[in-house]
Amino acid sequence: MNKLYFPSDSAEAKRLAKRVGRGQLKRIRNGIYTDAPWDEIAALVQSRWYDIVDYLYKDAIASHITAVELRPIDGRVFITANIKQRKKITIADVLTIEVQPGDTQRLTEAFVPNLRRSAPARYLLENLQSARNTANKLQSKAYGRLWVEGELCKILARRGEAELNKIRDLAREHARALKLEKEFEQLDPLVSALLSTKPAEHLKTPQALAIARKQPYDSERIRSFELLADYLHRCELDPKAYDYSATAWRNLAFYESYFSNYIEGTEFLIDEAEDIVFSQKIIDHRDQDSHDVLSVFDLVQDYQEMSITPTSTDEFISLLSQRHKALLQQRPEKRPGEFKTKANKAGDSLFVLPEQVEGTLAQALTAYITLPEGLHRAIYMHFVITEVHPFDDGNGRLARIMMNAELARAEQFKLIVPTVHRDSYLNGLRDATRRQKFRTMTKVFSDLQAYTASIQWSDYAEARATLERHLADKLPDQGVPTFNRQISKFRINLP
Repeated sequence: MNKLYFPSDSAEAKRLAKRVGRGQLKRIRNGIYTDAPWDEIAALVQSRWYDIVDYLYKDAIASHITAVELRPIDGRVFITANIKQRKKITIADVLTIEVQPGDTQRLTEAFVPNLRRSAPARYLLENLQSARNTANKLQSKAYGRLWVEGELCKILARRGEAELNKIRDLAREHARALKLEKEFEQLDPLVSALLSTKPAEHLKTPQALAIARKQPYDSERIRSFELLADYLHRCELDPKAYDYSATAWRNLAFYESYFSNYIEGTEFLIDEAEDIVFSQKIIDHRDQDSHDVLSVFDLVQDYQEMSITPTSTDEFISLLSQRHKALLQQRPEKRPGEFKTKANKAGDSLFVLPEQVEGTLAQALTAYITLPEGLHRAIYMHFVITEVHPFDDGNGRLARIMMNAELARAEQFKLIVPTVHRDSYLNGLRDATRRQKFRTMTKVFSDLQAYTASIQWSDYAEARATLERHLADKLPDQGVPTFNRQISKFRINLP
């Protein structure tokens, strides 16, 4: 592994110099050596920048934008040290260290064993400093007021009002000693406005203004929704027109409920589910599970209900609440119809925080209304609900209900998500959530709508026989090859 070498005394400096003479090391700056090949020096220097800083300035701290990023940005890091004048040090033409004079003791915290950084109260002040006049804006040491607003919003969302007040108190206490009084005069009203103790006019960013108006939202999720909407605008999705038939609609509603519940772990044999829905028979010792299947069916078989889609924030929130209440009416411990009060997560994915749910849903409608009706809006709606996860339980089933309502409203075929296709469905959602890659998710829903439209729903026995012949009711490891041969018929070109 490539290393950096720093002599601790003159004797070691001489030994390293001799190794340079023998071609074993390279000197990249006075007192700094490496055994890395020339083409690997840049990566080494930029990844171990803090070791270089520690060698050059033992008392230094990472400050300004570097205290935030903890890495070089465009080959530059900013540090504060006990010096009298600002300095600029270049290492091997691949790293520039901007050294600011200042206090290195106040408001700092551990970063790596040999280097500290500005703590939040300090780096917020530092990033409010006016940037030096320069032709190259990338050289600015401070992110500026708008960034600070965004950072305050994140701190408030993640750690609450008490933490924001603590940061302000620390900044007030140390601003004079740090010579950042003017910056504190900017920070103080921003915090007050976010906490609604001063007018919102002090704020500029949409997210901060939303918080001040008591409607905070998850800005990262909104950005994901905007990216999805942009992607969907570039997709040509062939609509699958649906002509209403009471019998076909009822038969499709049964499988819509059956598969939607199976995905969530409410597993019945098809014969058992038929008894629940068509004979109103509650399966022994599974009263609540039986009602889950029946509740979804009752919702999705109601053609009038499934033709309602939101046109405003109030309608959106009301629809979600009403449908969730109907969905989990037999599970009072799940607080049917009430938004979550505790954060929820799946694996390592944390969903939208409770206090941001209504604001995020409201903001999500902005991109929603720009999309064509039908599958475009359906995919978008499904993703919004799964990302926000507004309730304690039932979010997956609700997302699929809201998605199919968009299709019903547009007089298009609703879609089912068969058990056999569960992994593809979930993989598409993971790609969208973690990487903002939306092709797989879009393809899955497009394929499934086309597949659903290919089934003769007016004859229940024929529909069931078709699904079983395609192994749609089997687990993915049992039926994927057979089922994939069917959906491969519905090819679609996506960006």
